[in-house]
Formats: sequence, structure tokens, C-alpha cells
Amino acid sequence: MDIWQKLFLYLGALIGAAFLLVVMIVLGTAENGQLTTEGLQHLQASLTSFYELFRWFVYIWLIAGAVLLVRFLKSFFSK
Repeated sequence: MDIWQKLFLYLGALIGAAFLLVVMIVLGTAENGQLTTEGLQHLQASLTSFYELFRWFVYIWLIAGAVLLVRFLKSFFSK
């Protein structure tokens, strides 16, 4: 397993775990089983800063995936 595969695998797991935590936090604010935008107003600043930081990890993950796809297509069509 080379660096691109490890980067894609581990960043994918990190992205999944982070979004799972965010969903659990957001769903924890539901009142009477309903999730409303008014109930999420107090999380706006923290969710915005999370998005601003986390999108760079997603960009790196997409680049690693594109490198792996290009390598796969290159080896597939070179035979």
C-alpha cells in the first residue's frame, strides 16, 4: 500500500467519523424529536468554523482519489 492509498483510506475514515460526530451533535439538539433551524442557531459559528477547516481535508482526499483513479485507468488501458 503506497502513500496515496493510505491517504485516501485514512482521510476517508476521518471524514466519515467527523461527519458522524457532527450528526450526533446536531441531532442531540433536537427538541421533542424535531430538528429546527432555530434550534441550531447556537451551533452556527462552530459548524461554520468546522466547515472552513474540514473542507481542506476533503480537497486532499479528492486529490488522492483522483491520483488513484488516474493510476488505475492508466494501468487498465496500457495492457
